Amino acid sequence: MYINRALLLIMGLAFIFLPAIEQWLWHADAGWYRPFLLWLAAVAAAWWNQFRRYPDEL
Repeated sequence: MYINRALLLIMGLAFIFLPAIEQWLWHADAGWYRPFLLWLAAVAAAWWNQFRRYPDEL
C-alpha cells in the first residue's frame, strides 16, 4: 500500500503541534467557527490530494 509522503509529513506535524492547535481551538475568546476551520482544512487537503491523482492510479 502506497503512503503519500506529503500526508505522512502533515500527520507528523499535526501530532507534534497538536497541543498548540488544541489550545488555539478551545481558547475562551475564540469564535464558534474555529473547529470548523480545522475540518475545512482537512477536507480541502484530502480533496486536493485526490484531485492530483491520475485516474489510472485508483
